[in-house]
Amino acid sequence: MENKGIQCYILTLSLQNGERIVARTMKANPQASKPRAKKVPAKRRTMAEGSIRAAKKPAALSAFESLLVDISTRFISLPGDRLDSEILLAQRQVCECLGLDVSSLWQSDLEYPGSLTATHVYVPQDFPVPVLKMDAKDTFPWSMVRIFKGETVVLSRMTNLPAAAARDLELFRYYRIQSSVAFPLSTGGSPVFGCLAFNTYRRQLTWSTELIDKLRLVVQIFANAVANKRADQALQESEARFRGIFEGSIEGIYRSSSDGKVLVANPAMAKMLGYDSAEAAILDIMDLGQQVWRDPEERSRFTRQLEEQGTIRGYECQFRRKDGTKIWVSLNSRSVFGSDGRIAYYETFAADITERKHAEEALEKSRSLIAEIERIGRVGAWEIDLDTRKVTWTPEIYSIHEVDPAFEPTVEAANQFYAPASRPVIERLVRRAIEHAEPYDVELEIITAKGNLRSVHSIGRADLEHRRVYGFFQDITASKQHEREMAQLRLELNHLTRVLTLNEISGSLAHEINQPLGAILNNAEAARVLLSQAQDKLEEIPEIVEDIIQDAKRAGDVVRNVRGLVKKSDANVESLHINTLIDDVLALLHNTIAMNNVALHLDLKPDLPNVRGERVNLQQVLLNLVMNALDAMRESPSRILTVRSAMNTPDMVTVSVSDTGPGITEAQRALVFQPFFTTKKEGLGLGLAICRSIIEEHRGWIWEDDNPAGGATFSFSLRAPTERSA
Repeated sequence: MENKGIQCYILTLSLQNGERIVARTMKANPQASKPRAKKVPAKRRTMAEGSIRAAKKPAALSAFESLLVDISTRFISLPGDRLDSEILLAQRQVCECLGLDVSSLWQSDLEYPGSLTATHVYVPQDFPVPVLKMDAKDTFPWSMVRIFKGETVVLSRMTNLPAAAARDLELFRYYRIQSSVAFPLSTGGSPVFGCLAFNTYRRQLTWSTELIDKLRLVVQIFANAVANKRADQALQESEARFRGIFEGSIEGIYRSSSDGKVLVANPAMAKMLGYDSAEAAILDIMDLGQQVWRDPEERSRFTRQLEEQGTIRGYECQFRRKDGTKIWVSLNSRSVFGSDGRIAYYETFAADITERKHAEEALEKSRSLIAEIERIGRVGAWEIDLDTRKVTWTPEIYSIHEVDPAFEPTVEAANQFYAPASRPVIERLVRRAIEHAEPYDVELEIITAKGNLRSVHSIGRADLEHRRVYGFFQDITASKQHEREMAQLRLELNHLTRVLTLNEISGSLAHEINQPLGAILNNAEAARVLLSQAQDKLEEIPEIVEDIIQDAKRAGDVVRNVRGLVKKSDANVESLHINTLIDDVLALLHNTIAMNNVALHLDLKPDLPNVRGERVNLQQVLLNLVMNALDAMRESPSRILTVRSAMNTPDMVTVSVSDTGPGITEAQRALVFQPFFTTKKEGLGLGLAICRSIIEEHRGWIWEDDNPAGGATFSFSLRAPTERSA
């Protein structure tokens, strides 16, 4: 209380025997009057102004009580920078008052409270041993354990120490200590944070209960003073740490009022909003909703939710920077209440998640694009975990198999979808991928959950580092059907082309057939005449019959060749000798070549290896090339048809058809193999396009060259199977 500028304090100190010492002191002039001390029975626990028990005590006690009041007075509101010197002074005064020699104050570290360090040590000037820097964990371990348990360690004689206290005894002897008492320091039931010890080295001292009670009063004063300083120090350190975190945080931190004014902001928050400093942001932002939030109404909703819930975590929204650009932020906010129970301010941590949001948007677009590609292309991805055997499908795989999205695929269930002929194939390929790291690319068939047969293209590979097999799965049923339809159309078109070609040579074919038929008729007439004559003419009959047979065979060959070119049949790949095909086609066109006054020159390499192909289609290619050559030379003065066969590379057989016509112009060369391009007046322009299609289906290629002396040469090459490829 205060009276005429003089501060008065009431001090109450409890003794162990149940009594309390109450003293009044005036801080303004502590030397003007001595404090009055009285004993108060513990049974009458009223305020410090309670009744005082009048009793006379020895002078020594009165001196000690006066010292206690003096120390207490000095320690009240003592600045932290003076506490250390006051503690040492109080230690000296207590020792001198009670006839003790040494006093030491030990404290635990704020961050590492598991040990005690001597922070204040009073020794008289004649103390015989230098005082070392001490850590109780190393110097007095036995005593330290008991102090932390809240026990007072009383040692009247060092011989009372047990064997477990050998290290303590060693240090006591080093400092020549004969008697010692150590009190734990704590306040209000808090954990022990230190120790206050008193020692004698000049004499042995039996620590009486009365003396220990006096020292406990000193311990209380020291404990309160040290605890206050430690609390202040902890608060300062905490504030310093918070300030460091606040200033150095990469996250934005700010406090705002309910009306949207920024009260406090850290540099990261200011930078996030486009300000040069936190002070600039605080001065400028008067309404967060209007100035910072992209949607002011959203800020109002956010504030109401914060008032209702107290805290909000991970709230994502858009802010506007000072320059108007928008950013995405994630907010963690809480309401902070004042002493009146009302919200004092909102405290918010803000993280700039703009890059993450852009990445998420890009990822979502990518996922949507992939999903659309999967849907359009009828292709999906799959993965098998080799350790757990878990199978993962993308949505399109479910669609291809015609199963519900809730279906949980397994390795066994996935294999059961394959058609019986395809199942062992895929099992073998997956096994080789795992065992030998061989990727595979194969076309198979599956039977869907609804019983539909589908053609699929499966690609897979093993990633043994990550213990998985993965790949892609495409429904190619439609493309396979399209391929079959196109193959049928090509077959029809090829047949049409052959019919049209035969129509062009029908005159020569008629002549080719009429010749053997005429010979047969003449030989038959001759045979009839001879049979009607004398018997001596009959020996010529067998010769005539043989001629008839040969002519009939010749006519039959012509008909068979024409029929073979005209009839429709499925592709039949077989081993063919290219020179034989050339001979067959040239025999069919023999009269056509002769009727066009064309000289035929053959340059066929013998002993060529066979090629694998479809006879009728390859005959059609040769027929088209020869007919084109004959047509090109229709008005040429020199008409020479040259047909060659050769083997220009170790595994390719080449056939060339050359003419002496006008040749191919530069403009025509790029179009010559295109459908519907023709130089003939009545041509369809399909012949060479069909030739290219047939040769490419046989894994060969076809091309055109100009002849140096004029004319053109069309060539094609076919692969001749070798032992390695076979």
